[in-house]
Amino acid sequence: MNAKIVNLKAAKVVGMVYKGKSEHGEIPAMWEVFNKRYLEIKNSDMRVFYGLCYGYESNGDFSYMAGLAVDPIADIPNGMEVVELPAGKYAAFTFKDHISKIGEFWEAIYKDYLPENNLKPLPGMTFELYDDRFQLNGECDIYIPVM
Repeated sequence: MNAKIVNLKAAKVVGMVYKGKSEHGEIPAMWEVFNKRYLEIKNSDMRVFYGLCYGYESNGDFSYMAGLAVDPIADIPNGMEVVELPAGKYAAFTFKDHISKIGEFWEAIYKDYLPENNLKPLPGMTFELYDDRFQLNGECDIYIPVM
């Protein structure tokens, strides 16, 4: 596993939000609905999708958005929200396995890679970036804010 360190600009993302623990496949189910509705989002790339994780609470709940970056923000479709992806320094990892194993990959990043490389994760928003590679071979990128 390797990472590259990148500095990203802030971006506005429009999409559908789930809040909870996703113990029963709620996030994959939300993606199924979002994949049928993303064409409703105006002023987006339509080739780069985001899975934003944020708003972690002590009871284990968190927010997850399936969305698209937009510029400028136009009419927000019913049932969707706008979230700002913060600018900052991120460790970027490429995931190259079946999507069912992405949780194990996330765990290995925090348990092994970050400590072994003296990278301290910052609280806040992490995200997955899905582009054309995901449809071709299942690849996506994971971004974690670090200091």
